[in-house]
Amino acid sequence: MLINVKISEDKMSASVILEETSDNEKVSQKDIMDALKENGVVFGIDSDVINRICENPEFNVPIKVAFGKPAGIGLDGSIEFVDFEKGMENKSDKVDFREFPTHRRIIVKKGQKIASIFPPTKGEDGINVLGEPVLGKNGKEIELKLGKNVEKIDDEIYAKVDGILKVDNDTNFIDVEETLEIDGNVDYSVGNIDFPGTVIVKGDVKSGFVVRAKGDIEVGGLIEAATVISLEGNITATGIKGREKGIVKCKGTLKIKFAENATIEAGGVVFNEQLSNCKVKARKSITSENGKGVIVGGDYVAEFEIVVEEAGSEIATPTHLEVGISPELIEERNLLKTQIMLDKQNAEKLLQILKQYKVLKEKGVKIPEDKKKLFLKTSNTLMVIKEQLEKNTKRFHELEEKINKTKVNARIVIKRIVHPGVEVSIQGIKYYINKGMPKVILKLSEGKVVVGGYSE
Repeated sequence: MLINVKISEDKMSASVILEETSDNEKVSQKDIMDALKENGVVFGIDSDVINRICENPEFNVPIKVAFGKPAGIGLDGSIEFVDFEKGMENKSDKVDFREFPTHRRIIVKKGQKIASIFPPTKGEDGINVLGEPVLGKNGKEIELKLGKNVEKIDDEIYAKVDGILKVDNDTNFIDVEETLEIDGNVDYSVGNIDFPGTVIVKGDVKSGFVVRAKGDIEVGGLIEAATVISLEGNITATGIKGREKGIVKCKGTLKIKFAENATIEAGGVVFNEQLSNCKVKARKSITSENGKGVIVGGDYVAEFEIVVEEAGSEIATPTHLEVGISPELIEERNLLKTQIMLDKQNAEKLLQILKQYKVLKEKGVKIPEDKKKLFLKTSNTLMVIKEQLEKNTKRFHELEEKINKTKVNARIVIKRIVHPGVEVSIQGIKYYINKGMPKVILKLSEGKVVVGGYSE
């Protein structure tokens, strides 16, 4: 009997083919093992299959009797993002749905680590039927697409700017966007926004919500009784319906068509078409556009000028216009004035207590130790208040002097008409409008507010 050995092309299996040369020939396990050894097959030999062949031989048919151990395939490369939620727990029993976790955006800072990249691993080595090693295969490299605002350093990814993390799982694209766009309204479906870049809201900012950004803020719709603050940029919006709760502040320019019952502060210019019952402070000026500027009711303060088409109303709505003094200086002065008044009142109350103590002591009345401690504490508190009062009074006088020396060519321009009920203040000098006047310019001259005519 002939025993032929056939080795597969990849050497991962070996077969025997029995060829009968005479009748009733037997084949033994040793015969097959010797044939395999002669052909170099030394690994993965299945003795059970050989025994079966010996008991029930089949002829001219290849029967696999040895099997190699396939090489393993390593793990593919992967990426693991930083756990941005780790340690962020709301321990309060009350849940503010404006801050509900489903609304949370992943905000990253410049230089912050975003993710770690893990290279593919090598698979376990195998062995073929000839006893030769078969090297394991490496997993696939992960293919990443990095945007311009992220960078790869060694096997880690970092943010190059402040912004919102954007990840596309389908394309493995990673980037940090400096602009946050809200397609609709800022409401319960979006939550409050606190963003280190520019924010664009295509809808409204609904009542009770907060939009805070380091850069510019653009609102395509209305700002309702909400808080919108740009720390370093400008704000533009269609309008503000504040309902006496709306607060809009920016370091730069504020541009709106109208505002009602809102508190507004700008480090630059406030451009508007209509302002009603608002409190407005502008570091530079309050200026109307498109020939529609109307101011009715409220307080309006600008350091340089206020320029409108119409001020006040025919029913003499109280309207205060003030220029010529920095709004910041005015606010600080007013706060100091209030604090000085409170300190004087408290100091007077403490003095009365100490006078009572002095009278008792002069009469020789025995004063309990707890009362002595109370009087000592009162005396120390009075000293602190006096020091604070002295410091605040000095600062108040410095501000008064600075305000009085302010030389700004401030003016108020009303291009069409100013109605009675309007109060004008230029560098602290007040002037009341008792009757309607068309086309006027109000300036300060020799310590008085003078009214001149306006012409295009």
